[in-house]
Amino acid sequence: MIGLIGISYKSADLIIRERFSFSKEEISELAQSCIQSGRMEGIVILSTCNRSEIYYSCSRENTQAAIDTILNELTVRKNYDATLAPHFYFKQNSEMVQHLFKVVSGIDSLIIGEDQIIGQVKEAYTYAENIKSTDKILRRLFLKAFEVGKKVRTETQISRGNASASSAAVNLAHQRFMNMKELHVMMIGAGQTGQLVLNSLRKSKFASLTIANRTFSKAEELAQIYGGTSITIDEINEHLPQCDMIFIATDAKEPIVKHEAVVKAVQRRGTGKKQSYFDLSVPRNIEDSIADIEGVELFTIDDLQNIVQNTTDSRMREVSAALKIIERAKKLFVEWEHEQELIPTIIKIKENFHKLNRQEMEEFYKNRSIEQSDLLEEYAQLLSDKFARTFIKNLKTISKDADSKTFVEMAEDFFELK
Repeated sequence: MIGLIGISYKSADLIIRERFSFSKEEISELAQSCIQSGRMEGIVILSTCNRSEIYYSCSRENTQAAIDTILNELTVRKNYDATLAPHFYFKQNSEMVQHLFKVVSGIDSLIIGEDQIIGQVKEAYTYAENIKSTDKILRRLFLKAFEVGKKVRTETQISRGNASASSAAVNLAHQRFMNMKELHVMMIGAGQTGQLVLNSLRKSKFASLTIANRTFSKAEELAQIYGGTSITIDEINEHLPQCDMIFIATDAKEPIVKHEAVVKAVQRRGTGKKQSYFDLSVPRNIEDSIADIEGVELFTIDDLQNIVQNTTDSRMREVSAALKIIERAKKLFVEWEHEQELIPTIIKIKENFHKLNRQEMEEFYKNRSIEQSDLLEEYAQLLSDKFARTFIKNLKTISKDADSKTFVEMAEDFFELK
């Protein structure tokens, strides 16, 4: 059984979502705790600015126990409580498979068809592999998801144009400033989102670019690539007064840009010079009170909705074609997973036929003297295998249209497998 517990921009505002974001260390601790509980076999945790999702694999008997374990962990680690339940979604089996395939294909993104999400899911899966929290089912599921994501982007126009969250922020910047050539830009953060911002800015000419990062060597590396100047995180406040546009995308848990520092920067800039801040981080890296400072604009992830609407409209026309690809892939995966659930029963059926064969052969030999007994035993073995294959084939076919748990129990009773 596979399932998902998640929260996204569709179900919760930023102020709630940021409470449930996870660092790599938190992901490792949560995953290991869930696996050690013995209630699930695998877990993959995806945490981005727009969603936090926990994918898990467990036996059918542990379905509710697995859900309870995850919610208990969220309660302890993130102060989850029942009042927040409406902001979360719970999906299982085929519904969960379809959801993941849609996420990786960009259909469930804030910006339909955006490319950044497939890299984020791959990173989450790779990290789960590294900490050994995946299992056979989740491993195949995610690898299939990546195949689906690639197929959707190759066979449809859903990713046409450049409309990731980072490029949307740059588009917003273009709307706020008419003459980019005279602007001084700062990028705080050198991760994937920061690099996407820089890629989008690359098409524009501006007066200067300053790149800040906690790991200074990474800031230096990007400064060389994009023709900017590198500084440390501690030097940000010193450079703020010279900057017109400030983008920030880091995984810091506390705001890096403070209200007091922005007030001082505005005072040093003088009147008539506006500053625009674009916070692409979850949790937010800029104190939201700076929006009240005269001459300052602050935009967060949730402010991108209006900017991307035009792109979304054109890409929405490609969604139906993408959903057909997803539906076919989902059906194939669900059939494969269904067969995995039947494997223990199939093994028992084969063993049961062979056991019955041995018992009958022993009874047959007791009162008879048969020549060529090896040949007879071989024939009996072949007959057992043939009957087993017939029953197994029918078991797979009939069980597709029945509740697996109930049908397996019926099969076990029918063949006396318990």
